[in-house]
Formats: sequence, structure tokens, C-alpha cells
Amino acid sequence: MGRIKKFGVSAAAVAAIAAATTLMSPTAPAQAATCSTSAQIGISGGTGWAMCSGTGVTQTRVLLFCQNSSGIVTTVYGPWVANSVKSNAQCSSNSWPASVGHQRI
Repeated sequence: MGRIKKFGVSAAAVAAIAAATTLMSPTAPAQAATCSTSAQIGISGGTGWAMCSGTGVTQTRVLLFCQNSSGIVTTVYGPWVANSVKSNAQCSSNSWPASVGHQRI
């Protein structure tokens, strides 16, 4: 007759696996990225800003949509900034913010 071998897992091995799993598990949920924007809508030469923070955000920049008296809209891009830092932009003196947005990476 053939022999049947039984394989058992030691209590020490089970404890080691459990400890490793605990170390790899996050202890707190990741904070979702949140963004805020604001602009001086309708004010000639007005400014706008954007700021994003949270997990997964490395850089943010503001997009300021400026409109002139002819109805032409141009986009002014603010500088790329780090997580939780405001990016600012300004319309020219003969145009005003019509809208504001942001980009993030």
C-alpha cells in the first residue's frame, strides 16, 4: 500500500502570514482628492485660483477663461503647483474671468 503524507501548517507559519498581511494592509482609508476654485467673475483684469489636495494629487494648475467685450474667450493657464498649494492666474486688463477650472496630475 502507498503511504499518504499529510502536510500541516505550523502555528508559527500561520502567525507569520497573518503579521505580513496586517503590515501590508492600510490602517486608514486613503483621502480622496478634493479641489477648490474661485475667480473674480466679471471684473476686468480679474484673477482666479485653483487648489487640489489629497491622495493621488501631485500637481495642480488653474485654468482661467477670460472674455473680452467682443465675446472672445481666451484661456489663461496658471503655473503647475504642488499638492495643497494655490495656482493663480489673471486676465488681461481688457478682459474678465467668465469661468474657472483646474487640471491635476
